[in-house]
Amino acid sequence: MLAVTGMAFAQDGKLSFSPASGSVGTSVTATASGLRPGQAYDLVWASADAAWNAADGEFYGVTAEETRSTLGQLAADAQGNATLTFTVPEDYGYMHNVFVSQGGEEAARQGFVVAPSLSISPTSGPPGTPITVTLTGVGYRFWELVWHLLYDGAHSGWISAITTKGTATAIIPATGPVGLHSLQVLSGTHPVPYLNQQQAPIYLPQVPTVMGALFEVTDGPAVAWPSFGEQELPRQPGTQARDTGAALMADFLSGTVGSPVKLSGVGFPAGAAIDLSFSAVRGNRLSGKGWDETQLPLGTVTADSKGAFEYSLTTPDDLGGSHTITATSGDVSADLVYTITASIAAAPTAPVEPGGDITVTIKGVGWTETANIFTLLLDNGYIGYGCGFNSKGTVTINLKAPARSGTHFISLYPAIYQGDLAGPGAPPNTATANATYLQLPMLNYQDHPVEEIPAFQIAFEVK
Repeated sequence: MLAVTGMAFAQDGKLSFSPASGSVGTSVTATASGLRPGQAYDLVWASADAAWNAADGEFYGVTAEETRSTLGQLAADAQGNATLTFTVPEDYGYMHNVFVSQGGEEAARQGFVVAPSLSISPTSGPPGTPITVTLTGVGYRFWELVWHLLYDGAHSGWISAITTKGTATAIIPATGPVGLHSLQVLSGTHPVPYLNQQQAPIYLPQVPTVMGALFEVTDGPAVAWPSFGEQELPRQPGTQARDTGAALMADFLSGTVGSPVKLSGVGFPAGAAIDLSFSAVRGNRLSGKGWDETQLPLGTVTADSKGAFEYSLTTPDDLGGSHTITATSGDVSADLVYTITASIAAAPTAPVEPGGDITVTIKGVGWTETANIFTLLLDNGYIGYGCGFNSKGTVTINLKAPARSGTHFISLYPAIYQGDLAGPGAPPNTATANATYLQLPMLNYQDHPVEEIPAFQIAFEVK
């Protein structure tokens, strides 16, 4: 339950709910007693403003500040009783404090549990059908923020909802032979689901230990997913020049490796040579030598009689994330930040024989603790991850094809590689608690910390 500090309970009121818990959208009747007859009160819902905590390439878990919002007004009758019906808001799951408040004075308090709820759509379709998995009531506290998805018993990854306020959405391809297939979610802030949650010291009876749904794969041609290019992040358009002084602009401020970029500059000495450079990080986390930021030359251009220039290049084949492009002529310089985003450079395009070789190459993988790996699923089963730091953003993965003929799917998701898992409700030492959500596929990748990183679906045929 959220901590209660600095509150005055000057009235001996009581508050109850019917039902006593419920999922998002449930209609609930709040009943208060012991209030001042004929007085008006607010029914106040306590929650949190939660966020991922990361800075300077490192991950520090979750931060949260208490928030309050008003669900409605209560009017006490002559006996000091009042009722109000409200709908459970779309919010983080688990325990919330609810207050009966009047002018900053708390008359009553009771806890309400928002229970997680699972739904999928659609419930049938041919192989490759995009299945939207929606989980509401995901928590933000340490032991409440991780739910694992299993497809036909295979571990697919985890679902979080820190930045999406308790509602998580994952879209996965329908895989497997024609017939029914099971999807289930289980909680547990561990590398795998915690299977006997009902016997844990943090167990809430109102929260289900497992939820499930069935999807039927029907006969028919496989559903085609968007091309790799369509699954990439859209490019961010550039900005215009400042009114005075030297300035460096680009037609785009982001792009995948190899995508064209046109630089332009103003305010430089007329006719002067201008050196262009690009910042990059070099090193790794395993050698013990750390890493450094370095400047790599992009080329030299000459300013025209007005001190302006244009220069075309392709996005460097380098680590994903932010890079500084600098234009320098003597003591005059200008820069801009350009972001390299992830793309698929190689994947199966022709049918593969059972047990045959498969190679997948990703470009633009980052270096920070939240961006330097991509995790790989085969037919919705998590296999492992590849790291791009030491290889300057290029990850090449070699696999063997499944034995079953038909359409199969490789899914690539971002993850958090390492970091400090501090946050509300976290144990003093997560290592000794055997608790982590690191190096697991973030199926709700829209909730990924700091960087915006895409996910990719790769369909291939085995025959």
